[in-house]
Amino acid sequence: MGQPVLVRAEGAEFYVQLSDAAGPQAVGLDQVLSFEGVRDTVTAICQELAKAWEVVKPAEASVELALKLVVKSGKLTGLLVEGGGEAALKVTLTWKNE
Repeated sequence: MGQPVLVRAEGAEFYVQLSDAAGPQAVGLDQVLSFEGVRDTVTAICQELAKAWEVVKPAEASVELALKLVVKSGKLTGLLVEGGGEAALKVTLTWKNE
């Protein structure tokens, strides 16, 4: 894993451990990254899943995402990754007979 970097989201600041998978990145110790790229990634995935749910109309749905945080072009972003040999995106849909 790479170095922890400071991230700012909605006025809160926290550290994230970046993945080395994206290659070396120059991140200054005084640089604070925005969480906006990660939020955009999650939003896009959820919007696409919501479209699918409107078609199949489950009674219940749940999603687990495994995101790897990386810096690309100076911006923090989330990438779907595999975790522990399991899928990066786990979707559970339930239908109930009434």
